[in-house]
Amino acid sequence: MQVEVDPELTAALEKRRRQWREINGTARLWARDGSLWTDSGEEEWLGWLDVERLHRLTLVDADGKRVDTEAAKLVEHVVGPPFDRCLLLGMGGSALGADLLWRALPRQVDAEFRVLDTTDPRELSRALAGVDPSALRVIAASKSGGTLETKLAFELLLDQLGDAASVSALAITDPGSALERRARAAGAAVVFGHPDIGGRFSVLSAFGLVPAAVAGIDVEPLLAGARRMAAACRLPDDRDETNPGVELGLLLAAAHDCGRDKLYLHAPDGCAEMVAWVEQLIAESLGKGDVLLLPVAAAGLAVEPAPDRLDIVLGSGASTGVPAGAPQTRIEADLPGDLGGEFFRWQCATAVAGALLGVNPFDQPDVESSKVVTRRYVERMKVGDAGTPVGVVRLSEVSDLGLAQLLGTHLATFPDRGYAVVSAYLNRSSRNRELLDALRRGVARRTGGASVLGFGPSFLHSTGQAHKGGPNRGLFLQITADPPAADVSIPGEGLTFGQVQLAQAWGDYQVLVERDRRVLAVHIDGAVEAGLRRLIEALG
Repeated sequence: MQVEVDPELTAALEKRRRQWREINGTARLWARDGSLWTDSGEEEWLGWLDVERLHRLTLVDADGKRVDTEAAKLVEHVVGPPFDRCLLLGMGGSALGADLLWRALPRQVDAEFRVLDTTDPRELSRALAGVDPSALRVIAASKSGGTLETKLAFELLLDQLGDAASVSALAITDPGSALERRARAAGAAVVFGHPDIGGRFSVLSAFGLVPAAVAGIDVEPLLAGARRMAAACRLPDDRDETNPGVELGLLLAAAHDCGRDKLYLHAPDGCAEMVAWVEQLIAESLGKGDVLLLPVAAAGLAVEPAPDRLDIVLGSGASTGVPAGAPQTRIEADLPGDLGGEFFRWQCATAVAGALLGVNPFDQPDVESSKVVTRRYVERMKVGDAGTPVGVVRLSEVSDLGLAQLLGTHLATFPDRGYAVVSAYLNRSSRNRELLDALRRGVARRTGGASVLGFGPSFLHSTGQAHKGGPNRGLFLQITADPPAADVSIPGEGLTFGQVQLAQAWGDYQVLVERDRRVLAVHIDGAVEAGLRRLIEALG
Protein backbone atom coordinates (compact mmCIF):
# COMPACT_ATOMS: atom_id res chain seq x y z
CA MET A 1 0.00 0.00 0.00
CA GLN A 2 1.47 3.32 -1.11
CA VAL A 3 0.38 6.35 0.90
CA GLU A 4 0.86 9.93 -0.26
CA VAL A 5 -0.45 12.22 2.47
CA ASP A 6 -0.17 15.77 3.75
CA PRO A 7 1.65 16.66 7.01
CA GLU A 8 -1.53 16.74 9.09
CA LEU A 9 -2.61 13.27 7.95
CA THR A 10 0.93 11.94 8.40
CA ALA A 11 0.93 13.09 12.03
CA ALA A 12 -2.53 11.66 12.66
CA LEU A 13 -1.52 8.33 11.14
CA GLU A 14 1.55 8.06 13.36
CA LYS A 15 -0.54 8.93 16.43
CA ARG A 16 -3.04 6.17 15.61
CA ARG A 17 -0.19 3.73 14.97
CA ARG A 18 1.24 4.38 18.43
CA GLN A 19 -2.21 4.03 19.99
CA TRP A 20 -2.79 0.67 18.27
CA ARG A 21 0.49 -0.66 19.57
CA GLU A 22 -0.16 0.63 23.09
CA ILE A 23 -3.51 -1.17 23.30
CA ASN A 24 -1.98 -4.33 21.79
CA GLY A 25 -4.63 -4.08 19.07
CA THR A 26 -3.65 -6.83 16.66
CA ALA A 27 -3.31 -9.49 19.35
CA ARG A 28 -6.66 -8.50 20.88
CA LEU A 29 -8.37 -8.54 17.48
CA TRP A 30 -7.24 -12.09 16.81
CA ALA A 31 -8.04 -13.11 20.40
CA ARG A 32 -11.61 -11.90 19.66
CA ASP A 33 -11.59 -9.51 22.59
CA GLY A 34 -14.89 -7.61 22.49
CA SER A 35 -13.51 -4.89 24.76
CA LEU A 36 -11.36 -3.75 21.83
CA TRP A 37 -14.55 -2.11 20.56
CA THR A 38 -17.54 -1.22 22.78
CA ASP A 39 -17.75 -4.55 24.66
CA SER A 40 -21.31 -5.06 23.47
CA GLY A 41 -21.00 -8.54 21.99
CA GLU A 42 -18.59 -7.83 19.12
CA GLU A 43 -16.77 -11.09 19.81
CA GLU A 44 -19.83 -12.95 18.55
CA TRP A 45 -19.35 -11.56 15.02
CA LEU A 46 -15.72 -12.37 14.29
CA GLY A 47 -16.16 -15.66 12.48
CA TRP A 48 -14.79 -14.10 9.28
CA LEU A 49 -11.32 -14.12 10.88
CA ASP A 50 -11.21 -17.92 10.65
CA VAL A 51 -10.60 -18.16 6.91
CA GLU A 52 -9.48 -21.78 7.19
CA ARG A 53 -13.00 -22.97 7.97
CA LEU A 54 -14.89 -20.84 5.45
CA HIS A 55 -14.49 -23.41 2.69
CA ARG A 56 -16.46 -25.92 4.75
CA LEU A 57 -20.18 -25.63 4.03
CA THR A 58 -23.31 -27.46 5.11
CA LEU A 59 -26.14 -28.10 2.68
CA VAL A 60 -29.58 -29.63 3.11
CA ASP A 61 -30.59 -31.00 -0.28
CA ALA A 62 -34.04 -31.18 -1.82
CA ASP A 63 -34.61 -34.58 -0.18
CA GLY A 64 -33.80 -33.18 3.27
CA LYS A 65 -30.42 -34.91 3.44
CA ARG A 66 -27.68 -32.99 5.27
CA VAL A 67 -24.40 -32.83 3.34
CA ASP A 68 -21.10 -31.42 4.63
CA THR A 69 -18.88 -30.41 1.75
CA GLU A 70 -16.04 -28.14 0.70
CA ALA A 71 -16.65 -25.01 -1.36
CA ALA A 72 -14.58 -26.36 -4.25
CA LYS A 73 -16.87 -29.41 -4.42
CA LEU A 74 -20.10 -27.53 -3.81
CA VAL A 75 -20.95 -27.41 -7.50
CA GLU A 76 -21.53 -31.18 -7.41
CA HIS A 77 -24.46 -30.58 -5.07
CA VAL A 78 -25.98 -27.31 -6.34
CA VAL A 79 -25.50 -27.38 -10.10
CA GLY A 80 -29.11 -28.45 -10.82
CA PRO A 81 -30.52 -28.66 -14.35
CA PRO A 82 -29.13 -26.48 -17.17
CA PHE A 83 -30.30 -22.87 -17.11
CA ASP A 84 -30.12 -19.75 -19.27
CA ARG A 85 -30.46 -17.15 -16.52
CA CYS A 86 -29.58 -17.15 -12.83
CA LEU A 87 -31.19 -14.62 -10.50
CA LEU A 88 -29.67 -13.88 -7.10
CA LEU A 89 -32.25 -12.40 -4.71
CA GLY A 90 -30.44 -10.57 -1.93
CA MET A 91 -29.75 -7.17 -0.40
CA GLY A 92 -26.56 -5.40 0.68
CA GLY A 93 -23.79 -7.71 1.82
CA SER A 94 -25.83 -10.78 0.84
CA ALA A 95 -25.53 -9.86 -2.84
CA LEU A 96 -22.90 -7.20 -3.60
CA GLY A 97 -19.90 -9.50 -3.15
CA ALA A 98 -21.44 -12.22 -5.29
CA ASP A 99 -22.28 -9.66 -7.96
CA LEU A 100 -18.63 -8.58 -8.06
CA LEU A 101 -17.44 -12.19 -8.34
CA TRP A 102 -19.87 -12.90 -11.16
CA ARG A 103 -18.75 -9.85 -13.11
CA ALA A 104 -15.01 -9.97 -12.44
CA LEU A 105 -13.99 -13.65 -12.50
CA PRO A 106 -14.07 -16.21 -15.34
CA ARG A 107 -17.27 -18.30 -15.37
CA GLN A 108 -17.50 -21.80 -16.75
CA VAL A 109 -21.30 -21.75 -16.98
CA ASP A 110 -22.58 -20.15 -20.18
CA ALA A 111 -25.61 -18.32 -18.80
CA GLU A 112 -26.76 -14.84 -17.79
CA PHE A 113 -26.24 -13.90 -14.14
CA ARG A 114 -28.18 -11.07 -12.49
CA VAL A 115 -28.58 -9.72 -8.97
CA LEU A 116 -32.14 -8.74 -8.07
CA ASP A 117 -31.78 -6.38 -5.09
CA THR A 118 -34.88 -4.27 -5.54
CA THR A 119 -38.65 -4.08 -5.32
CA ASP A 120 -38.89 -1.98 -8.48
CA PRO A 121 -41.54 -3.62 -10.70
CA ARG A 122 -39.85 -2.59 -13.94
CA GLU A 123 -36.61 -4.30 -12.92
CA LEU A 124 -38.49 -7.39 -11.78
CA SER A 125 -40.31 -7.56 -15.10
CA ARG A 126 -37.03 -7.24 -17.04
CA ALA A 127 -35.48 -9.99 -14.93
CA LEU A 128 -38.24 -12.38 -15.97
CA ALA A 129 -38.61 -11.26 -19.58
CA GLY A 130 -37.38 -13.41 -22.44
CA VAL A 131 -36.67 -16.56 -20.50
CA ASP A 132 -38.79 -19.64 -19.94
CA PRO A 133 -39.31 -20.45 -16.23
CA SER A 134 -37.85 -23.88 -16.88
CA ALA A 135 -34.56 -22.18 -17.85
CA LEU A 136 -34.32 -20.11 -14.67
CA ARG A 137 -32.05 -20.71 -11.69
CA VAL A 138 -32.96 -18.83 -8.52
CA ILE A 139 -30.79 -18.19 -5.45
CA ALA A 140 -32.39 -16.45 -2.46
CA ALA A 141 -29.82 -15.09 0.00
CA SER A 142 -30.63 -13.59 3.40
CA LYS A 143 -28.67 -14.15 6.59
CA SER A 144 -31.61 -13.36 8.85
CA GLY A 145 -34.05 -15.04 6.49
CA GLY A 146 -36.52 -12.21 7.01
CA THR A 147 -35.29 -9.55 4.57
CA LEU A 148 -38.45 -8.05 3.06
CA GLU A 149 -37.22 -7.60 -0.50
CA THR A 150 -35.74 -11.09 -0.68
CA LYS A 151 -38.83 -12.67 0.86
CA LEU A 152 -41.23 -11.04 -1.62
CA ALA A 153 -39.05 -11.68 -4.67
CA PHE A 154 -38.64 -15.32 -3.63
CA GLU A 155 -42.41 -15.74 -3.48
CA LEU A 156 -42.69 -14.27 -6.98
CA LEU A 157 -40.00 -16.57 -8.35
CA LEU A 158 -41.36 -19.66 -6.61
CA ASP A 159 -44.70 -18.88 -8.24
CA GLN A 160 -42.94 -18.61 -11.62
CA LEU A 161 -40.99 -21.84 -11.15
CA GLY A 162 -43.92 -23.91 -9.97
CA ASP A 163 -43.02 -27.58 -9.58
CA ALA A 164 -39.51 -26.88 -10.87
CA ALA A 165 -38.64 -25.04 -7.64
CA SER A 166 -37.33 -28.25 -6.08
CA VAL A 167 -34.51 -28.44 -8.63
CA SER A 168 -34.14 -24.82 -9.77
CA ALA A 169 -34.29 -22.86 -6.49
CA LEU A 170 -31.69 -22.60 -3.74
CA ALA A 171 -31.54 -20.62 -0.51
CA ILE A 172 -28.55 -19.32 1.49
CA THR A 173 -29.40 -18.41 5.07
CA ASP A 174 -28.60 -19.07 8.71
CA PRO A 175 -29.97 -22.27 10.28
CA GLY A 176 -33.54 -22.06 11.55
CA SER A 177 -34.54 -18.92 9.64
CA ALA A 178 -37.86 -18.24 7.96
CA LEU A 179 -36.14 -18.45 4.58
CA GLU A 180 -34.89 -21.95 5.38
CA ARG A 181 -38.42 -23.01 6.27
CA ARG A 182 -39.90 -21.48 3.11
CA ALA A 183 -37.26 -23.04 0.87
CA ARG A 184 -37.67 -26.44 2.48
CA ALA A 185 -41.45 -26.19 2.06
CA ALA A 186 -40.90 -25.57 -1.66
CA GLY A 187 -38.56 -28.56 -1.86
CA ALA A 188 -35.53 -26.37 -2.55
CA ALA A 189 -32.03 -26.98 -1.26
CA VAL A 190 -30.53 -24.78 1.47
CA VAL A 191 -26.91 -23.87 2.18
CA PHE A 192 -26.25 -22.55 5.67
CA GLY A 193 -24.31 -19.43 6.48
CA HIS A 194 -22.15 -19.06 9.58
CA PRO A 195 -24.14 -17.49 12.44
CA ASP A 196 -21.00 -15.70 13.69
CA ILE A 197 -20.45 -13.78 10.42
CA GLY A 198 -22.52 -10.69 9.67
CA GLY A 199 -23.95 -10.05 6.22
CA ARG A 200 -21.46 -7.43 5.05
CA PHE A 201 -18.51 -9.59 6.20
CA SER A 202 -19.89 -12.70 4.48
CA VAL A 203 -18.51 -12.62 0.93
CA LEU A 204 -15.87 -15.28 1.67
CA SER A 205 -18.52 -17.55 3.19
CA ALA A 206 -21.55 -19.24 1.62
CA PHE A 207 -23.02 -15.91 0.48
CA GLY A 208 -20.18 -15.40 -1.98
CA LEU A 209 -19.00 -18.96 -2.54
CA VAL A 210 -22.35 -20.53 -3.45
CA PRO A 211 -23.24 -18.09 -6.26
CA ALA A 212 -19.67 -18.42 -7.51
CA ALA A 213 -19.94 -22.21 -7.55
CA VAL A 214 -23.27 -22.08 -9.42
CA ALA A 215 -21.54 -19.94 -12.07
CA GLY A 216 -18.68 -22.39 -12.37
CA ILE A 217 -16.10 -20.04 -10.82
CA ASP A 218 -13.06 -21.70 -9.29
CA VAL A 219 -13.28 -20.55 -5.66
CA GLU A 220 -9.99 -22.07 -4.50
CA PRO A 221 -7.79 -19.16 -5.75
CA LEU A 222 -10.20 -16.77 -4.04
CA LEU A 223 -9.86 -18.57 -0.71
CA ALA A 224 -6.11 -19.02 -1.13
CA GLY A 225 -5.73 -15.27 -1.55
CA ALA A 226 -7.82 -14.69 1.56
CA ARG A 227 -5.65 -17.12 3.55
CA ARG A 228 -2.47 -15.33 2.48
CA MET A 229 -3.90 -11.94 3.44
CA ALA A 230 -5.20 -13.27 6.77
CA ALA A 231 -1.71 -14.51 7.61
CA ALA A 232 -0.26 -11.08 6.77
CA CYS A 233 -2.91 -9.41 8.92
CA ARG A 234 -1.81 -11.46 11.94
CA LEU A 235 1.67 -9.95 11.98
CA PRO A 236 2.42 -8.68 15.51
CA ASP A 237 2.54 -4.93 16.03
CA ASP A 238 6.21 -4.99 17.07
CA ARG A 239 7.39 -6.46 13.75
CA ASP A 240 8.99 -4.36 11.02
CA GLU A 241 6.81 -5.85 8.29
CA THR A 242 3.67 -3.96 7.34
CA ASN A 243 0.37 -5.49 8.42
CA PRO A 244 -1.82 -4.64 5.40
CA GLY A 245 -5.24 -4.79 7.06
CA VAL A 246 -4.15 -2.95 10.20
CA GLU A 247 -2.30 -0.28 8.20
CA LEU A 248 -5.39 0.47 6.10
CA GLY A 249 -7.54 0.60 9.23
CA LEU A 250 -5.11 3.03 10.86
CA LEU A 251 -5.29 5.23 7.77
CA LEU A 252 -9.10 5.25 7.83
CA ALA A 253 -9.11 6.31 11.48
CA ALA A 254 -6.44 8.97 10.86
CA ALA A 255 -8.36 10.33 7.88
CA HIS A 256 -11.43 10.66 10.10
CA ASP A 257 -9.35 12.50 12.71
CA CYS A 258 -8.29 15.04 10.07
CA GLY A 259 -11.77 15.55 8.67
CA ARG A 260 -10.91 13.66 5.49
CA ASP A 261 -13.97 11.53 5.88
CA LYS A 262 -15.01 11.34 2.19
CA LEU A 263 -13.25 8.34 0.65
CA TYR A 264 -13.12 8.78 -3.13
CA LEU A 265 -12.79 5.25 -4.51
CA HIS A 266 -11.17 4.40 -7.85
CA ALA A 267 -11.55 0.86 -9.21
CA PRO A 268 -9.70 -0.82 -12.11
CA ASP A 269 -11.50 -1.87 -15.28
CA GLY A 270 -13.52 -5.01 -14.76
CA CYS A 271 -13.88 -4.42 -11.02
CA ALA A 272 -16.15 -1.38 -10.90
CA GLU A 273 -18.55 -3.25 -8.60
CA MET A 274 -15.87 -3.35 -5.91
CA VAL A 275 -16.72 0.28 -5.15
CA ALA A 276 -20.26 -0.74 -4.17
CA TRP A 277 -18.94 -3.60 -2.02
CA VAL A 278 -16.49 -1.34 -0.14
CA GLU A 279 -19.20 1.31 0.16
CA GLN A 280 -21.63 -0.98 2.00
CA LEU A 281 -18.89 -2.39 4.22
CA ILE A 282 -17.54 0.99 5.35
CA ALA A 283 -20.74 3.06 5.49
CA GLU A 284 -22.83 0.49 7.34
CA SER A 285 -20.04 -0.48 9.72
CA LEU A 286 -18.66 2.95 10.60
CA GLY A 287 -21.50 5.43 10.05
CA LYS A 288 -22.66 5.74 13.66
CA GLY A 289 -22.94 8.49 16.27
CA ASP A 290 -20.30 11.12 15.63
CA VAL A 291 -18.41 8.88 13.22
CA LEU A 292 -18.69 9.12 9.44
CA LEU A 293 -16.53 7.64 6.72
CA LEU A 294 -18.42 8.05 3.45
CA PRO A 295 -17.22 6.16 0.37
CA VAL A 296 -17.76 8.10 -2.88
CA ALA A 297 -17.62 6.58 -6.37
CA ALA A 298 -15.02 8.85 -7.94
CA ALA A 299 -15.77 7.93 -11.56
CA GLY A 300 -17.27 10.87 -13.46
CA LEU A 301 -16.82 13.46 -10.73
CA ALA A 302 -14.80 16.63 -11.16
CA VAL A 303 -11.13 16.38 -10.26
CA GLU A 304 -10.86 19.03 -7.59
CA PRO A 305 -8.94 19.07 -4.30
CA ALA A 306 -11.02 19.34 -1.14
CA PRO A 307 -10.08 19.42 2.57
CA ASP A 308 -12.43 16.52 3.39
CA ARG A 309 -11.27 14.23 0.56
CA LEU A 310 -9.00 11.17 0.59
CA ASP A 311 -8.57 9.29 -2.69
CA ILE A 312 -8.15 5.51 -2.51
CA VAL A 313 -7.07 3.58 -5.59
CA LEU A 314 -8.37 0.03 -5.16
CA GLY A 315 -6.00 -1.80 -7.49
CA SER A 316 -2.73 -1.36 -9.33
CA GLY A 317 -4.49 -1.27 -12.70
CA ALA A 318 -6.91 1.54 -11.85
CA SER A 319 -6.72 4.74 -13.86
CA THR A 320 -7.45 7.73 -11.69
CA GLY A 321 -8.47 11.33 -11.68
CA VAL A 322 -6.81 12.15 -8.38
CA PRO A 323 -6.20 15.90 -7.89
CA ALA A 324 -2.53 16.79 -8.19
CA GLY A 325 -0.83 16.73 -4.81
CA ALA A 326 -3.94 15.48 -3.02
CA PRO A 327 -3.70 12.88 -0.22
CA GLN A 328 -4.15 9.42 -1.68
CA THR A 329 -3.60 5.74 -1.06
CA ARG A 330 -2.74 3.26 -3.78
CA ILE A 331 -3.39 -0.37 -2.93
CA GLU A 332 -1.05 -2.47 -5.05
CA ALA A 333 -3.35 -5.40 -5.71
CA ASP A 334 -3.66 -7.35 -8.94
CA LEU A 335 -7.42 -7.27 -9.40
CA PRO A 336 -9.47 -9.28 -10.01
CA GLY A 337 -6.93 -12.01 -9.22
CA ASP A 338 -6.40 -10.75 -5.66
CA LEU A 339 -10.08 -10.28 -4.80
CA GLY A 340 -10.00 -12.83 -1.99
CA GLY A 341 -7.13 -11.03 -0.31
CA GLU A 342 -8.69 -7.62 -0.82
CA PHE A 343 -11.98 -8.76 0.71
CA PHE A 344 -10.11 -9.80 3.83
CA ARG A 345 -7.91 -6.68 3.90
CA TRP A 346 -10.94 -4.37 3.89
CA GLN A 347 -12.81 -6.42 6.48
CA CYS A 348 -9.80 -6.31 8.78
CA ALA A 349 -9.32 -2.58 8.17
CA THR A 350 -12.98 -1.90 8.99
CA ALA A 351 -12.68 -3.78 12.29
CA VAL A 352 -9.49 -1.88 13.18
CA ALA A 353 -10.97 1.52 12.31
CA GLY A 354 -14.10 0.72 14.32
CA ALA A 355 -11.98 -0.08 17.37
CA LEU A 356 -9.99 3.15 17.10
CA LEU A 357 -13.08 5.29 16.44
CA GLY A 358 -15.06 3.76 19.30
CA VAL A 359 -17.93 2.16 17.38
CA ASN A 360 -19.27 -1.36 17.03
CA PRO A 361 -18.60 -2.14 13.35
CA PHE A 362 -20.75 -5.27 13.38
CA ASP A 363 -24.21 -3.85 14.14
CA GLN A 364 -26.57 -1.65 12.10
CA PRO A 365 -29.10 -0.17 14.54
CA ASP A 366 -30.38 2.56 12.27
CA VAL A 367 -31.05 0.30 9.29
CA GLU A 368 -33.99 -1.09 11.23
CA SER A 369 -35.68 2.29 11.70
CA SER A 370 -36.86 2.60 8.10
CA LYS A 371 -38.03 -1.02 8.12
CA VAL A 372 -40.38 -0.32 11.03
CA VAL A 373 -41.97 2.68 9.33
CA THR A 374 -42.08 0.85 5.99
CA ARG A 375 -44.13 -1.93 7.56
CA ARG A 376 -46.67 0.65 8.70
CA TYR A 377 -46.99 2.08 5.20
CA VAL A 378 -47.32 -1.41 3.73
CA GLU A 379 -50.21 -2.18 6.07
CA ARG A 380 -51.88 1.11 5.17
CA MET A 381 -51.48 0.38 1.47
CA LYS A 382 -53.23 -2.95 1.91
CA VAL A 383 -56.35 -1.08 2.99
CA GLY A 384 -55.92 1.78 0.51
CA ASP A 385 -54.99 4.36 3.16
CA ALA A 386 -51.44 5.47 2.25
CA GLY A 387 -51.34 8.89 0.67
CA THR A 388 -48.23 10.88 -0.16
CA PRO A 389 -46.56 12.06 3.08
CA VAL A 390 -46.74 15.71 4.04
CA GLY A 391 -43.79 17.63 2.59
CA VAL A 392 -43.30 15.56 -0.56
CA VAL A 393 -43.36 17.78 -3.66
CA ARG A 394 -45.39 16.45 -6.60
CA LEU A 395 -43.56 17.53 -9.72
CA SER A 396 -46.74 18.25 -11.70
CA GLU A 397 -47.76 20.84 -9.12
CA VAL A 398 -44.66 23.05 -9.31
CA SER A 399 -43.53 25.38 -12.12
CA ASP A 400 -40.05 25.35 -13.61
CA LEU A 401 -39.22 28.57 -11.76
CA GLY A 402 -40.67 27.22 -8.54
CA LEU A 403 -38.64 24.00 -8.90
CA ALA A 404 -35.41 25.96 -9.46
CA GLN A 405 -36.12 28.07 -6.37
CA LEU A 406 -36.98 24.98 -4.33
CA LEU A 407 -33.75 23.22 -5.28
CA GLY A 408 -31.69 26.35 -4.77
CA THR A 409 -33.07 26.87 -1.29
CA HIS A 410 -32.47 23.24 -0.40
CA LEU A 411 -28.89 23.15 -1.73
CA ALA A 412 -28.11 26.36 0.15
CA THR A 413 -28.46 24.37 3.40
CA PHE A 414 -25.44 22.20 2.48
CA PRO A 415 -23.45 21.99 5.73
CA ASP A 416 -19.77 22.44 6.35
CA ARG A 417 -17.93 19.15 5.61
CA GLY A 418 -21.24 17.84 4.34
CA TYR A 419 -22.25 15.44 1.62
CA ALA A 420 -25.20 15.22 -0.75
CA VAL A 421 -27.23 12.10 -1.52
CA VAL A 422 -29.46 11.59 -4.54
CA SER A 423 -31.65 8.67 -3.51
CA ALA A 424 -33.73 7.41 -6.42
CA TYR A 425 -36.55 4.93 -5.93
CA LEU A 426 -36.56 4.26 -9.66
CA ASN A 427 -35.55 1.44 -11.92
CA ARG A 428 -31.87 1.23 -12.83
CA SER A 429 -32.20 1.43 -16.58
CA SER A 430 -29.17 2.75 -18.42
CA ARG A 431 -31.07 5.94 -19.30
CA ASN A 432 -32.13 6.58 -15.71
CA ARG A 433 -28.56 5.97 -14.53
CA GLU A 434 -27.22 8.43 -17.08
CA LEU A 435 -29.68 11.16 -16.08
CA LEU A 436 -29.32 10.58 -12.35
CA ASP A 437 -25.55 10.65 -12.60
CA ALA A 438 -25.82 13.98 -14.41
CA LEU A 439 -28.05 15.17 -11.57
CA ARG A 440 -25.49 13.97 -9.01
CA ARG A 441 -22.72 15.86 -10.81
CA GLY A 442 -24.90 18.96 -10.92
CA VAL A 443 -25.52 18.77 -7.18
CA ALA A 444 -21.78 18.35 -6.56
CA ARG A 445 -21.08 21.39 -8.73
CA ARG A 446 -23.63 23.54 -6.92
CA THR A 447 -22.61 22.51 -3.40
CA GLY A 448 -18.88 22.14 -3.98
CA GLY A 449 -18.89 18.97 -1.88
CA ALA A 450 -19.13 15.20 -2.13
CA SER A 451 -22.20 13.70 -3.75
CA VAL A 452 -23.36 10.10 -4.03
CA LEU A 453 -26.14 8.31 -5.87
CA GLY A 454 -28.15 5.49 -4.30
CA PHE A 455 -30.99 3.44 -5.76
CA GLY A 456 -33.76 2.52 -3.38
CA PRO A 457 -34.39 0.25 -1.69
CA SER A 458 -30.91 -1.23 -2.24
CA PHE A 459 -28.95 1.58 -0.55
CA LEU A 460 -31.05 1.24 2.62
CA HIS A 461 -29.03 -1.90 3.35
CA SER A 462 -25.68 -0.11 3.07
CA THR A 463 -25.29 3.66 3.22
CA GLY A 464 -28.72 4.05 4.85
CA GLN A 465 -27.09 3.35 8.23
CA ALA A 466 -24.73 6.33 7.85
CA HIS A 467 -27.52 8.60 6.60
CA LYS A 468 -29.62 8.10 9.70
CA GLY A 469 -27.14 7.00 12.36
CA GLY A 470 -24.09 9.08 11.51
CA PRO A 471 -23.49 12.80 12.11
CA ASN A 472 -26.12 15.15 10.68
CA ARG A 473 -24.08 16.42 7.75
CA GLY A 474 -26.06 14.96 4.87
CA LEU A 475 -28.26 16.75 2.37
CA PHE A 476 -30.80 14.44 0.73
CA LEU A 477 -32.73 14.67 -2.52
CA GLN A 478 -35.21 11.80 -2.70
CA ILE A 479 -36.86 11.00 -6.02
CA THR A 480 -39.85 8.71 -6.45
CA ALA A 481 -42.30 8.00 -9.26
CA ASP A 482 -45.70 6.44 -9.78
CA PRO A 483 -45.67 2.66 -10.22
CA PRO A 484 -46.09 1.53 -13.84
CA ALA A 485 -49.51 0.63 -15.16
CA ALA A 486 -48.24 -2.93 -15.59
CA ASP A 487 -47.24 -3.33 -11.95
CA VAL A 488 -46.17 -6.72 -10.60
CA SER A 489 -48.40 -8.40 -8.02
CA ILE A 490 -46.91 -10.16 -5.01
CA PRO A 491 -48.38 -13.66 -4.66
CA GLY A 492 -50.54 -14.00 -1.56
CA GLU A 493 -49.91 -10.46 -0.24
CA GLY A 494 -52.67 -8.34 -1.77
CA LEU A 495 -50.00 -5.82 -2.80
CA THR A 496 -47.86 -4.91 -5.77
CA PHE A 497 -44.11 -4.41 -5.83
CA GLY A 498 -44.65 -0.81 -6.90
CA GLN A 499 -46.64 -0.17 -3.73
CA VAL A 500 -43.94 -1.74 -1.57
CA GLN A 501 -41.23 0.35 -3.24
CA LEU A 502 -43.19 3.53 -2.47
CA ALA A 503 -43.76 2.35 1.11
CA GLN A 504 -40.01 1.94 1.47
CA ALA A 505 -39.39 5.43 0.08
CA TRP A 506 -41.97 7.00 2.39
CA GLY A 507 -40.51 5.14 5.36
CA ASP A 508 -37.02 6.38 4.47
CA TYR A 509 -38.31 9.95 4.08
CA GLN A 510 -40.23 9.93 7.35
CA VAL A 511 -37.25 8.71 9.38
CA LEU A 512 -34.97 11.30 7.79
CA VAL A 513 -37.48 14.03 8.72
CA GLU A 514 -37.89 12.69 12.26
CA ARG A 515 -34.10 12.81 12.69
CA ASP A 516 -33.98 16.41 11.47
CA ARG A 517 -32.03 15.56 8.32
CA ARG A 518 -32.01 18.03 5.42
CA VAL A 519 -34.28 16.29 2.93
CA LEU A 520 -36.27 17.34 -0.12
CA ALA A 521 -38.53 14.67 -1.60
CA VAL A 522 -39.78 15.03 -5.19
CA HIS A 523 -42.38 12.69 -6.64
CA ILE A 524 -42.49 12.40 -10.44
CA ASP A 525 -46.15 11.90 -11.26
CA GLY A 526 -45.62 11.64 -15.01
CA ALA A 527 -42.95 10.49 -17.45
CA VAL A 528 -39.82 9.66 -15.45
CA GLU A 529 -37.28 10.76 -18.07
CA ALA A 530 -39.00 14.11 -18.55
CA GLY A 531 -39.14 14.59 -14.78
CA LEU A 532 -35.42 13.88 -14.37
CA ARG A 533 -34.62 16.31 -17.17
CA ARG A 534 -36.63 19.00 -15.39
CA LEU A 535 -34.63 18.43 -12.21
CA ILE A 536 -31.32 18.64 -14.09
CA GLU A 537 -32.35 21.83 -15.87
CA ALA A 538 -33.55 23.36 -12.60
CA LEU A 539 -30.02 23.08 -11.21
CA GLY A 540 -28.86 25.52 -13.89
